[in-house]
Amino acid sequence: MSGIDDLRPGDIGFGPIRGGAGLLVSAGQLLLGEGFRVGALDIRHVFVVVEALHDEGPSAQYPTGVINKGSIVEAEPGGAVESPLMLDHWTRKFAYVRIPEDYPGQADDTAAIARAMIGTPYSFASYAALAAWRMGMKTPKLERWINRRGPAVEIETQHRLNPSPLARDYHLPREAICSVLADQAWSLTGKKIMEGVAHQCVTPGALARRLLTYPGAEWIWPGIS
Repeated sequence: MSGIDDLRPGDIGFGPIRGGAGLLVSAGQLLLGEGFRVGALDIRHVFVVVEALHDEGPSAQYPTGVINKGSIVEAEPGGAVESPLMLDHWTRKFAYVRIPEDYPGQADDTAAIARAMIGTPYSFASYAALAAWRMGMKTPKLERWINRRGPAVEIETQHRLNPSPLARDYHLPREAICSVLADQAWSLTGKKIMEGVAHQCVTPGALARRLLTYPGAEWIWPGIS
């Protein structure tokens, strides 16, 4: 791993809060008692790489070459968005994790599901519910509220026995903070990352701590890797 152009769809990014959601996220994470720091890396936000950044040389179809700017999907209170993958995502304030696939194309499936979650919102109630769960109020009613899902939607993904895209039905979360979005994007492909945690009860720090010991997970540290 030499640079940002080596990132690929399905990679999970960790870093600081950016944009206008900072106050809500800071208040929510304060409620959770959340925090995870490694040097300059202060994990408060999670996102999923959905489009690799690369610069293709000239070809017969594109004589001047093709520049793919790359993109990520990240949660926002008003709804998850697809944002450009930029050079300032490649600093010591960020880290990335590449999760081993259980079948060829699983990381691409993860990116497709993350994109399908564009528009999924979250609210302070999401943080309050996670805080209540974390503090021991692990009731079936609260678990059902946290794990609310919408009607089935079709998403084009790869089948493990067939390399061609297939339309499959997925029930996506009704609300998803950043770490829930990243965990669910992988979970809905069949990858189990979190252990002993109810569906969608996933905070940024908990996800980072789990991935530090997850078998086969490759951490990518800009400026170090």
